[in-house]
Amino acid sequence: MENGRRKIRICLFGIVLAAVVVGIFYYYFSGSGQVRSSEGTLIKGPEVEYYGC
Repeated sequence: MENGRRKIRICLFGIVLAAVVVGIFYYYFSGSGQVRSSEGTLIKGPEVEYYGC
């Protein structure tokens, strides 16, 4: 029973490790070129309105 759990843990660890490695390769080698400063940003900068006295 314990041997089966160990095999499952090793298998799951290998799957997670493979997913992390693939994600790192995708991040660095996606080929998107230059990235604009606003690309990938979901929140715009604060817009402050001034109502002077």
